[in-house]
Amino acid sequence: MVSKIKEKIIRSGDVKSVTMFFVLIMMFILSMIASPYFRTMRNIMNLLNQNAIYGIMALGMCCCILTGVIDLSAGSVVALSAVLGAMGLCNLGFVPGVLIGLGTGTAIGVINGVLIAKFKVGYFITTLGMMSICRGSVYIITDGMPVTGVPQQYNIFGMGRVFGIPVCAIIWVICAIILGLIIKFTRIGQYLYAVGGNERATWLSGVNVDRVRIVAFAVNGFFCGMAGLILVCRVLMAPADAATGYEMTAIAACVVGGLSLLGGKGNVFNTIIGTLIMGLILNILQLLGVSSYWQEALTGVVIIIAAGIDAFLNRSKD
Repeated sequence: MVSKIKEKIIRSGDVKSVTMFFVLIMMFILSMIASPYFRTMRNIMNLLNQNAIYGIMALGMCCCILTGVIDLSAGSVVALSAVLGAMGLCNLGFVPGVLIGLGTGTAIGVINGVLIAKFKVGYFITTLGMMSICRGSVYIITDGMPVTGVPQQYNIFGMGRVFGIPVCAIIWVICAIILGLIIKFTRIGQYLYAVGGNERATWLSGVNVDRVRIVAFAVNGFFCGMAGLILVCRVLMAPADAATGYEMTAIAACVVGGLSLLGGKGNVFNTIIGTLIMGLILNILQLLGVSSYWQEALTGVVIIIAAGIDAFLNRSKD
């Protein structure tokens, strides 16, 4: 039964994936026409560099959304992972710092998952509360001041390039490929689709739904930790207000790319397309001289429109 649910959902998501891919191509062409600078290789590489962190966060958010939930604490988890990871990089070295950053994000993801799955606390309340806890912890630890002193050599992971391609973009693509293969070819991937498509049917099929939700949030936390570390390596410090609002961009990227907020529809390819679409919108606004204050407002508008279209399509199918 789980396999049948997955196959049905994947087939229904193919059309949306192809549609959004062509939307991305059309936006790319229009952007090239609107701004000559957009056509330069330097700008294209900057586009990938600027959106790598959002793209990595969107990969984790994808796992949550496939099960029918979102994580409002993602941006604050990135900030806390960045702060603790930066302290580790400064005082203990590269490997311990990376492990601390990734471990912090993963641990918080597990806590979110356990509260939601085992204690039946609503995901909205849980992640909203965790957002405040993590952000408050950042300010308590740093006293509102950035953590500085990150060694210069680590900047290669945030701003370095290999054959002209940003290292952080390469990390993003590698993570996307690995996660995509896991979701498509492993049992846990099938369960993510199944839980989002029909949780009760999945439970009746003998699947441990609680465990699937915990895994989804743990993966999301892991990618938040990775995003935090890349952010630290990019600016060689961890600001107390780092990643504020980033969770909304990650959610928007997933929804715009074709994932359904109701769960069970979409794939990793959708998150990449959505991230690039969001990046293109913001990039062309910057090239056209539009104020950066419009970015957050535009993100909210895009989420509402994309969610509205998804709800309309779901009603039409019913």
